[in-house]
Amino acid sequence: MPLIEFKYSYFRDKKIPLIPLEVKGKDGWSEIWAFVDSGASFSVFDKDEALNLGLAFKNGHELMVVVGDGSYIPIYIHRLQLKIGEEIIEAEIGFSERLGVGFNLLGRKGIFEKFKVCFSDQKGVVSFEREAD
Repeated sequence: MPLIEFKYSYFRDKKIPLIPLEVKGKDGWSEIWAFVDSGASFSVFDKDEALNLGLAFKNGHELMVVVGDGSYIPIYIHRLQLKIGEEIIEAEIGFSERLGVGFNLLGRKGIFEKFKVCFSDQKGVVSFEREAD
């Protein structure tokens, strides 16, 4: 499988693994930027992303998740098609109006199970390699 690489992007004057991906909504594919977060169990996007995709975000399966400060926030899970590079997968994405970190999170569930993900902070690159099914 081909290696998909993304250069880190700047966020608040720091280079971080913030990458573009595409999500299929009601009107086709939309580009969404997300922070690749190996410490996040779930992918969580801001509720505005759901609205831009044409989703009634609260119609998803509600789940309470712990965030970095130890508090819980509600997320609403939707099963969606994602495109990372040219690879299309289905994954569960949670949407929340209380994310509060300034960017969307691309977490492990459904992503790290399908790709080998490698971070090189020295080179400022995150890579994805599709695992055999």
